[in-house]
Amino acid sequence: MSNIQFDYSTLSTSISRSELGSIIGHHILENAYDIQEESSSEKSNDDEEIYVHPSPPDKYKLVYLTFGLLGIGTLMPWNFFITANDYWMYKFRSTLNKSCIDHHNKTDLQAAFTSYLALSNNVPYVLFLIICTLFNNRFSKLFRVLAPLVILFLLFGIVTACVEIDTDSWQMGFFSLTILIIMAVGIVSAVLQSGVSGIAALLPTDYMHIMVLGQSFAGILASVAQTLSLLGDCDSIKSALIYFFSSDAVIFLTLISYAAIQKSEFFKYHTYSLKEATALKVVSGIATREKVSILHLLKQIWPYALTILLDFWVTIGIFPGLAVLIEPNSQGNIWNGKLFIPVACFLLFNISDFCGRIVGGWLPIPSSKRMHLLTCCALRIIFFPLIMLCNLQPRYHLPVILSSDLYFIIFMTMLGFSNGYCVAVAMVVGIKSVNPLLQEMTGVVLSTFLGAGLMIGALTSYICILII
Repeated sequence: MSNIQFDYSTLSTSISRSELGSIIGHHILENAYDIQEESSSEKSNDDEEIYVHPSPPDKYKLVYLTFGLLGIGTLMPWNFFITANDYWMYKFRSTLNKSCIDHHNKTDLQAAFTSYLALSNNVPYVLFLIICTLFNNRFSKLFRVLAPLVILFLLFGIVTACVEIDTDSWQMGFFSLTILIIMAVGIVSAVLQSGVSGIAALLPTDYMHIMVLGQSFAGILASVAQTLSLLGDCDSIKSALIYFFSSDAVIFLTLISYAAIQKSEFFKYHTYSLKEATALKVVSGIATREKVSILHLLKQIWPYALTILLDFWVTIGIFPGLAVLIEPNSQGNIWNGKLFIPVACFLLFNISDFCGRIVGGWLPIPSSKRMHLLTCCALRIIFFPLIMLCNLQPRYHLPVILSSDLYFIIFMTMLGFSNGYCVAVAMVVGIKSVNPLLQEMTGVVLSTFLGAGLMIGALTSYICILII
């Protein structure tokens, strides 16, 4: 390459435009997003030079830790909503029972609430993920993250304020208000998820992985908070206050952290727009990433997109809508009474999911064997009949065949681990398998398929409850 010159005093590389297209097309230039155009009247339009500078360090790992927090922030609202199960059961109990919850004789609202929760969150979530995919570049990267974080903070403020309000006299009204808030949270979470995934895709692989781990860690935090509140004999109202105040605190910390990294040289380097930095019209045969057809992109990443859709379809189809209906075989002690569902359902699933995501980052399936990943994910459909044949109550049609609590514990462990592994590999390897200029859009598209899996899973959960 005769036109490449190395300037050892600044450690930068001067590359002609035509050569840049070839380099990017072969994925050699994976992280070079800080590109500055050399203004020289002596250069022809086809042979203008641009300078590719080495990445500055991520000082104190601030950007890395912030993306871990962003991962937590994208899923913490959902996790605290589903973990506060006793709180919702208390709010929607029979008003004839003023003090306690009858787990064995659930009201219609109690039995259906978790599925309503999933549907009202996931349907708008998916719709707005699609909208964000189509209009991804209409808003700044700062707006796509900070605005939804601010709105989430305000929404959770309303939820927190409702905890100690007596809603027995307007139970249906409170139910409707809760569903509306959950829908709003779904919309805002979609914008946040799209923005965070797209930006994380521009950073090195470890940053997408820590974001994926953060999403799982949000579930662990919620489950640990629930378990500790039960061990401390906190009633459902006090527990809910702990959950929602904790969520407010994490969202606020995430908001401050993301605003702070805007001045990071490392962050600006990797998220700098090629379109704004140069007048480059054609890179690797593609006219600007905004003009790339989504169908063109899907031809490259469809196994990963389908993997994510199937993964979350199965997971949300079972957890939490079906899983929270489990009844332990025996009663009379704190494990079978208070702790069985929080530990055997929520905490166990979230820890298994977290472990699966760690292993997915360490031992990923390479892109050359991506169909193996899709096949493994498709096999997870077997969890539907396995869980439905456990001791889920109430049930009206199917018999209980796998009555032992051990079956349920094993199935939830496998469900969580396989979910974490599949999503970690699909997100990290899938994004880095495409042209670097398309990685931001790939992150947004894969997030949309994730949302589609959530919506289909929520619908499936409701159907499965009717079947059993």
